[in-house]
Amino acid sequence: MEGEILIEEILKYIFLIILGFSLGSFCMCFLNRFCENKPLLSARSYCFSCHKKLSIIDLIPFLSYIFLKARCRFCKEKIPIGIFLAEILGMVFVLIAYFFSKNLLEFLVFSLYLFVFWMLSYIDIKFKAVPQILLWVLFFLALIFKLNINEFFYFFIFEDFKSGFLIQAFSFAGFLFLLKNFTGYIKNFRSKNIQENLGDADIIVCASIAGIFGFKESFIILFCGALLTLPFFIFYKTRELAFLPFINIAFIGYVIFLIFNQGLA
Repeated sequence: MEGEILIEEILKYIFLIILGFSLGSFCMCFLNRFCENKPLLSARSYCFSCHKKLSIIDLIPFLSYIFLKARCRFCKEKIPIGIFLAEILGMVFVLIAYFFSKNLLEFLVFSLYLFVFWMLSYIDIKFKAVPQILLWVLFFLALIFKLNINEFFYFFIFEDFKSGFLIQAFSFAGFLFLLKNFTGYIKNFRSKNIQENLGDADIIVCASIAGIFGFKESFIILFCGALLTLPFFIFYKTRELAFLPFINIAFIGYVIFLIFNQGLA
């Protein structure tokens, strides 16, 4: 009996690892096509250097990169290591979602949340802007993950309006909106030009985090994300910096902290 349980556990983790590799590879392919303004889903996978269509042997996550020695099978052009790292990161995300979630639905939704958050961070680094559709996908994934159907009903009839995803998300979004405008006012007190310190994308992302964890925890994540940016402003004299990746790192760090804290409890 113990042997069967052990085999089931091993098979389960093998499945999770393969799923993570596959999702990481898919997301990186999606991001590369998006950033280079190429068809997202209509065309088969192909080499970005020689444009040859890739076969199944070229698309096996993790193993293809190793067996092909990080080079295209056709043109021998070097495959970016970012693709390999994305597959590793995908595996990490799936394992995080597995240990953090309580049931299958939570696992699926939270896994997608992590991957969409990562894609937003990557795009923010590239363009200092993110697509609205991914922002709202992230928000509604958080809504599905945390929302209680009774809360949703009471919210629209203004009855028993106390706590839950909507009140946490909307309260935090309102707080960030006021904070953004106030800090902008203080920074540009003697100037006629008002510059935004916290973008609308950051507010939507932080609102989704607040809906999942609550106001206080989301403020801690936001604060930690801001701390992570300080070395870039102090030592590298950076004036413009994508903020979403730092919120993402702080968010993942907090989730890992919760997982270890639950494991030790």
